[in-house]
Parts: sequence; structure tokens; C-alpha cells
Amino acid sequence: MSEMTGGAWYARRTKNDEREAVVHLDRFCKAFCIDVEVTDDLEFRCKECPFQTESGRCLVKMFKCIYAPDYKEFGAMGDL
Repeated sequence: MSEMTGGAWYARRTKNDEREAVVHLDRFCKAFCIDVEVTDDLEFRCKECPFQTESGRCLVKMFKCIYAPDYKEFGAMGDL
């Protein structure tokens, strides 16, 4: 039996699970994207977010739409 080291061991212990990634991004959005200090209207913190393109598009929403388009009630955005 050969001994696995470094990247080979890590690759065997993990898997690509885009749906699980979307679940975690959902939690991130619920915790980060809305400014809870604002009480009258929902205020999003997009200007502070490091996960956007140079044109201002949300990379989190893009990932969700590609890998789990049927995921409902995503983050603070609801259905996209």
C-alpha cells in the first residue's frame, strides 16, 4: 500500500460539492450582506464586500446561479 502525502491525501479526503458551497455562501450572505444597523429599509453592504467584480457584480450570486439555480431563499436576496 503506497503512502499518500500532501495534495494527494487532501484530494482523497475532500470532494467537489458545489451545493454544499452554496449552503455556506447562503449563511455568509445572511450574516454579512445586510447592514443590520439600518432600521427603515434594507441596506446592503455591497460596497464593502470583497466578492465582487470590477464592474460591481456579486461573485457570490454568480456562483449560486451557476451551481445551484434551484436553491430558494438564498441569503438576504431571496429568490434571484
